Amino acid sequence: MKRVYLYSFLPVLLGTLLVRTLIEPNKSQSSESLAIAASAIPVCGLVHVGGVPNTLLKQPVALRTNVGQFPTPTSTKNEKAQAYFEQGMGYLHGYALVEAARSFHEALRNDSTLVMAHVGLSRVYMELDDSKAALAAAETAKKLASYASEREKAHIDLRFAQLKAVDSLNNQKLLNDYRLAINKQVKRFPQDAELWLIAGNAYERLASGRGQGTSTASIAIYEKVLQMFPNHPSAHHFLIHAYEGMADYTKALEHGKVYAQLAPNLAHAMHMYAHDLMKTGDVDEAITQMKLTDGIERNLYKSEQYPSMYDWHHIHNISLLALCYQYQGRIGEAEQLVKERYMTERPINREQTFYNKMGYPALLINQNRDAEALPMITELTTAKTAGERSIGYYLMGLTQVKKNQLDQARLSLKAALDEVKEAKKVKDSDWLAAWLEPHPKFLAALIALSDHSDGPATEREKGLADVRKFQISAHDQYGPDPWAEALFQLETIAQLAIQLKLTDFAEESTKLLAEHDPAYPGTHYALARLAALKGDAATAQREQQLARQGWSKADGVFLAQNFGNR
Repeated sequence: MKRVYLYSFLPVLLGTLLVRTLIEPNKSQSSESLAIAASAIPVCGLVHVGGVPNTLLKQPVALRTNVGQFPTPTSTKNEKAQAYFEQGMGYLHGYALVEAARSFHEALRNDSTLVMAHVGLSRVYMELDDSKAALAAAETAKKLASYASEREKAHIDLRFAQLKAVDSLNNQKLLNDYRLAINKQVKRFPQDAELWLIAGNAYERLASGRGQGTSTASIAIYEKVLQMFPNHPSAHHFLIHAYEGMADYTKALEHGKVYAQLAPNLAHAMHMYAHDLMKTGDVDEAITQMKLTDGIERNLYKSEQYPSMYDWHHIHNISLLALCYQYQGRIGEAEQLVKERYMTERPINREQTFYNKMGYPALLINQNRDAEALPMITELTTAKTAGERSIGYYLMGLTQVKKNQLDQARLSLKAALDEVKEAKKVKDSDWLAAWLEPHPKFLAALIALSDHSDGPATEREKGLADVRKFQISAHDQYGPDPWAEALFQLETIAQLAIQLKLTDFAEESTKLLAEHDPAYPGTHYALARLAALKGDAATAQREQQLARQGWSKADGVFLAQNFGNR
């Protein structure tokens, strides 16, 4: 049956957008959905804006081409100031925050009264999680309002409306007020593409939206931008994220290809194209695009002389590249990247340090190199942040399940869950818990599946029900990293079920793995083992051959582990 998406009714919705307010603000939103979507905006000092040295953010920068610029009129008469401002906007929407800030500062060196550059800086600082600096930049723009047009004054007012709403993310009234303020300004200035983009961002779940969320309203608005301003790079960019959120990866891929063509010197544009190449089965090309992304970034750090740790995107890109290498069995290449990720410090959002630290020991465990992973795991269990400690106990539990030390694994699971509770005590940390919770849930699923004690059958069925619940939640992941991580988790459960000869559950689990990604060589390998378990030699041979073909670029050690010396 063909899947029908709500955004199929875009023409009707766009007609509504043109004659009424953009979208009626939601009267209510569940606290659960807010928790899932939330992002923290802590106040940091101005010496290091959002953890990045202010000297770096003000460092002079050259004009560049093809980084997502789009004509965005301002009141300046200085051509260089205008060019730097548009460069800054391209970088801002491409999440290259250091380069965006440098470009806006360069615009101000050429025209100190360019209020839109201060507005741009305010937006950069907000994304760097520095609300104090964001507010200060907005205040500066307001002081220079005499140099601004009425349209630019509207942008200044919206900065204060957004910052007020962001300061209280769970306040639905403030979010509605912000959306209504945008609706008003879009009506006044319907030819301002940036106002339309801001509107699309605002119809994500939270006021802090920056184009990474999804809703039918956001999609309608971004599509409207492309009708009015064909080939606007940022509209294509935001539609990639939006369609991914609807699990329409083919549509996302279409916009990803265009975004990469429009902004070939912007790292994130190449990276976004790779997102959906991976999900639509072209992992080779996804790797090519992520390597291009990596090259752009490393050349930038070298020429501009600053460390990669100040660019959050670098760790994200090499993490996804490592997952693609792991997908193809290229474990040596994956290991180099996750080791770099592990060694990279995190100057901002230190409570998210676990994201940097977890990939390396997890890969080692996956490759049965537990002894190498153990010192890192032990260090994580005593780390400063609750997130690191939770991941440490989770990884410890994985090693214990492999040894069938289920009682010890249960203790590790309890410790991991306790640390998640500890993480929740920090203000605006619901989003952190949402990132952490799937890992102990996976551990709980493995413990339940491995527990073949002589307990009552009802207990075993309850355990399998919990595993199924986790499998469904994993299968529902759509972000590129969570989607790939969920793939490997579903594979592990299927393989364990086969190993334990739970034939019916193994068949059910392997079917779900195939639904998640039918092209994955590990899916064919699981299907081969399942067929062998059921005595179907012909199917087992066929699926094993498909697995070997899919892993044609895999490391020799990886192939030996899975296929022996044949």
